[in-house]
Amino acid sequence: MSEFTSGHILRATDRDIVRKHAVSGSVIIQLNAQYIAYLIEDTYNSGPAPEHIQLLSVEAPVLYFYNFADHEWGYQLIHQGKEIATLHIAYEYEEEIVFHTAEERYPESDFTELLLGGTLEKIREELEAASVFEQKLEELFNDSRPEQFQLLGASGEKIEQLREILSLSFINRNINQAMELSDKFKEILGIEEMSYIRHERVVESEDYDELF
Repeated sequence: MSEFTSGHILRATDRDIVRKHAVSGSVIIQLNAQYIAYLIEDTYNSGPAPEHIQLLSVEAPVLYFYNFADHEWGYQLIHQGKEIATLHIAYEYEEEIVFHTAEERYPESDFTELLLGGTLEKIREELEAASVFEQKLEELFNDSRPEQFQLLGASGEKIEQLREILSLSFINRNINQAMELSDKFKEILGIEEMSYIRHERVVESEDYDELF
């Protein structure tokens, strides 16, 4: 079964702050002695954090982590209401770029129309000729900012380990290898338990510590 994980990770010591900002239907689970996961219905790997998460982050750093194993994984580290570190790795990153370019150029058209009309293929050829895909791969880790994980209690040694793996040299500039980094990332940060965890699944199984 493919992994589908999505949730917010905070220091266990910040549980009371989470309670203060929790929305109806959300849950808290204890990942381990150091971290808790706060789960809500929304996933926003391609957009901004919900307002209540931004407000929560004013009082405690929040790591939104997602892993849709066959397609993409990444994170947003939110602090003081702002996204201070982000990473998004998509197996089909070229297709993402093509689609986003098409959305910007043809906001009134739907995907099927663009696909069947040959527009997406023309955009792909244009972007490929301009080396846009290569450029975007070069920028993959630009905003990953491993040093910011000190906010979640990561030691200097852990930060250096994150810096090592979140690099083009470590993945040999290969997106397939980048897709396999999520387990290493979780191991270094100490959140290995954040696997196959999402709001719907946890609520259905009632495998949570608190329900709001």
